[in-house]
Amino acid sequence: MSQAAGQAAAVEESAGPDALPPRPWAAARWLGRVSSALAVAGTLGTVAIMTIINLDVGGRYFFGKPFPATAEIVSAGIVSIVFLQLAHAVGEGRSIRSDMLIGRLRRRSPRWADALDAVHHLAGAAMLAVLVRYVWPKIVDSIADDETVGLYGILQLPAWPFAVCVLAGAVLAALQFLLLAAAHARAARLGRAP
Repeated sequence: MSQAAGQAAAVEESAGPDALPPRPWAAARWLGRVSSALAVAGTLGTVAIMTIINLDVGGRYFFGKPFPATAEIVSAGIVSIVFLQLAHAVGEGRSIRSDMLIGRLRRRSPRWADALDAVHHLAGAAMLAVLVRYVWPKIVDSIADDETVGLYGILQLPAWPFAVCVLAGAVLAALQFLLLAAAHARAARLGRAP
């Protein structure tokens, strides 16, 4: 096999359905760092939820007394964790999608695949923008009404930090989608660099 054919095969192998075009912009690097920090916070949140669940199970088994408000805290925490880790997943090309069509299209016409990916990422940004539009008033109302999560008189936490996590994750994921859409549109217009 010639050297050029070997390089072409290596490029095709690395340019799978999740292959991301280069994003040299400073905004992409900054957004990547912030998204990584939020993903770490989400991971720590996962550890905290696991600890609360284990305390609840242990308390029920050994002492006949569960950890207070476990179900309420876990339900609010899981949603926050998902959104804290969403921007990082999007930025790394790990968002859930069906790759059957895009994989075939990428092998036949990388430019059309990048164009379709640009549309896909714009749709993702639009959906998250709609979510942000509806979450923002909920945060304002939650703060104004002093809304809480938990059991009244036993364990109560303010609800707004959970909503802020959802808002921050949605905003950053929408920005990631927009940067990826721009990168894929640029790759579709100029052709993908090897």
